[in-house]
Amino acid sequence: MSTALGLLAFVVYVLAVVGVAAGVTWIVVRLTPTRKTGDSARS
Repeated sequence: MSTALGLLAFVVYVLAVVGVAAGVTWIVVRLTPTRKTGDSARS
């Protein structure tokens, strides 16, 4: 039983880490201004 709880805790931990990473990425994308130059659009 402790193995199943440990596995469940590990899955919750991984999901929490991925969720925090996704949240931080979303915040950075929203707060970072985009460039309006024509050079970046061509590449």
